[in-house]
Amino acid sequence: MFADINVKVIIGLFCLSIVAILSHRLGIVDTKYPLLIKSNDSVKLLLKSAHVDSHFIDNAGVSLQCKLTNQDGYEFCGVGIPLTDGIRNNGLDLSVYNRMSVSIKYTAPVDNAKLKISFRNFNDKYSNLKDSVSLKFNSISYNPNRHKLPVDIPFDALQVDNWWVEQYKIGFTNSQVELTNVSYLEILTDSMNVIGDYNIEIQRIDLYGKLISEANLLKLILLIWLITIIFLVTLQRNILQRISITDSLTGLYNRQGISAWTNKKIFMGMARQCFHMFYLDLDDFKKVNDTYGHQVGDQLLISFSHYVQNYLDSIEGIQFTFARLSGDEFALVVIGLKDHQIKTFAKNLLGVWDAPIALEEHETYARASLGIAKLSADVKTFDGLLARADSAMYYAKKEGKNCFKVFNETVSQDIFFRKQTAEKIKNAIIHDQFHLNFMPILDAKSLKVVSVEVLIRANTHELLGIGPDVFIPIAEEYNLIKSIDLWVIETTFKKITKESTFLQSHPLVFCINISSVELHNPIFVQQLTELMSLYQIDPTTIELEITETCLVEADLMSVSTLEEIHNLGIHLTLDDFGTGYTAFSQLINYPVSCLKIDKTFIDNLNSADKTTSTMIKAILSIAESYQLKTVGEGIETYQQYAFLLEQGCDMLQGYLFSKPLLWKDLRDILSDSNQQPFIPKKIEWQNSK
Repeated sequence: MFADINVKVIIGLFCLSIVAILSHRLGIVDTKYPLLIKSNDSVKLLLKSAHVDSHFIDNAGVSLQCKLTNQDGYEFCGVGIPLTDGIRNNGLDLSVYNRMSVSIKYTAPVDNAKLKISFRNFNDKYSNLKDSVSLKFNSISYNPNRHKLPVDIPFDALQVDNWWVEQYKIGFTNSQVELTNVSYLEILTDSMNVIGDYNIEIQRIDLYGKLISEANLLKLILLIWLITIIFLVTLQRNILQRISITDSLTGLYNRQGISAWTNKKIFMGMARQCFHMFYLDLDDFKKVNDTYGHQVGDQLLISFSHYVQNYLDSIEGIQFTFARLSGDEFALVVIGLKDHQIKTFAKNLLGVWDAPIALEEHETYARASLGIAKLSADVKTFDGLLARADSAMYYAKKEGKNCFKVFNETVSQDIFFRKQTAEKIKNAIIHDQFHLNFMPILDAKSLKVVSVEVLIRANTHELLGIGPDVFIPIAEEYNLIKSIDLWVIETTFKKITKESTFLQSHPLVFCINISSVELHNPIFVQQLTELMSLYQIDPTTIELEITETCLVEADLMSVSTLEEIHNLGIHLTLDDFGTGYTAFSQLINYPVSCLKIDKTFIDNLNSADKTTSTMIKAILSIAESYQLKTVGEGIETYQQYAFLLEQGCDMLQGYLFSKPLLWKDLRDILSDSNQQPFIPKKIEWQNSK
């Protein structure tokens, strides 16, 4: 858009430059000044020598009749036209003109009679106010009868009279033609050598010139081009700078903009005032995009930002700036709020969007989690302040969303704990201090082990008491999860290769959990393929499990990665199904072959509320319609087992059958054909009856 404007300006300026040059050369910008004024409008001086009788004749223009009665030396007759208000040193500046157009009729008793036109210039260097002859003679002589009227005479043809130069002893510099202060115009006969009548009729004398010379015009055009280019570059720079700090969707600052604003305020000493950062993250924004589409999602972000902006504008006594960081994340910096006002301000801020937000065709609610941090002696930059507010917002999410959390010592200690744990995880990866457990998954009807879920556990004392439910999210937060995923996959492949003989007689499918980040890892499929080739793994013996929440944020790249994994022959299982709000109709878009019903649904089967059992029935029914296998996980009671068996669930896992086992223990149990360790006790009791 801005490039188009620049191109239009340049093209327009180019066209104007061409028009200006052509107009100059065609004379369109010429200026004209009529020197001859009618005789009744101004004074005309009759000039003549002693032996000449002369007088003016009433006529248009200036006419005079001269009669030479005796020839004795230099005789002349003519007219002087004053060009001043009576003061000789206050003449006209005719230097802007370059030619004159003359219409003069002249009759004389000789054939080659000439007229002399002189522009009398005054200059303090050579002129005297009391001596009219001291005014410079810038003259030209010509025969009017040899030219068709009007006659164009260029000023380049003017010359300074030699007799005047010699009489006043004028130096070279001042003996040049000069028209900057012309006091008189004189038109005289040039050498009256024959006695008789000499008639002069001056019809008009017009001066012509350029408003500007071509050289100066080119300089002016060049200057305009230079100014225009500087203006466009400056404008473009300002526009780009504004774009670089502005969010294109909402018109708010972006991360760079609010960072620059905040750091500037801190540098200016505003940190001495109460300086707070608010980090806002919309809750369940993905649901709006999935339900109504991204266009409605964008409208929600715009409306949300307007609601907040209007609320902030209504508060007096504060300085603030509001920005959209990315996606559904916003940052607000407020200067001037006292510590005791923060909670009230936060509650009011959360209450701004309690009412439904009206969009073009829909009406929806916005909910946000809010983290708050205060500038302090140990945090004096935007990034440090934002990190604390982000951590506080993370806690607000954990505490139930649509609430706020102020960064405090508890949050600080948790950040310290997560950083320490991340360091321990990194060391455990480097020193190979993890091991695998295997959770049996049974066929619901035969209760035979058909697959195992591969679970990572830590050997190191440093991670003692810190389970995967804690260190896996921390590994994701600190970008360590990819290394863990690859370690689990490769270690599993090594185990399969090592136990190939045993697995021929006791075939198992190994279910490996992978993080959602792998769906955006451009080399994950390549790494997986290389490991399968290295360890000669049959893809049908592998299942990769992803949580349903991965699909909530799924995009084209995620789906493409899933398709590539599926094309390798590896089955995909959707873990924790029912918690991610994936629409049943969306399942057809993902290449999954199995659904794992989340443990929270299984746990609630024992409650009086029948909603959970209805939900499980719906999941099983939909899975059957889509020809998907189902696994009930977290089964701990016989009643849960019996319900799932009755409803047609394909596979089961849970502590009712077995806890996660080391490979040695699992192998020993599977090798003992006389034992049936995975049959629930109640079934054994019923069989014994």
